[in-house]
Amino acid sequence: MTVDSDRSAALVVRVWVERGSGDFRARLTGTPTSPGSAAPEEPAVVLASSPDGVVDAVRAWLAEFLGDAPGTIDSGG
Repeated sequence: MTVDSDRSAALVVRVWVERGSGDFRARLTGTPTSPGSAAPEEPAVVLASSPDGVVDAVRAWLAEFLGDAPGTIDSGG
């Protein structure tokens, strides 16, 4: 997916519970989607083994994305 005029990226979060052990697992895959941005050879991937780990990974991914932005808007949330 490409957004025509804005700097953008996509993050896919896949979660599952392993059969037998019942262990929580998550895989987060991120890639830039801005016009003209080359797809990386390897997308950014983070693995997590708890819901808190997923939240921390999403927060870190967003901080990295926004850290490169020329300006950010505080949504108050």
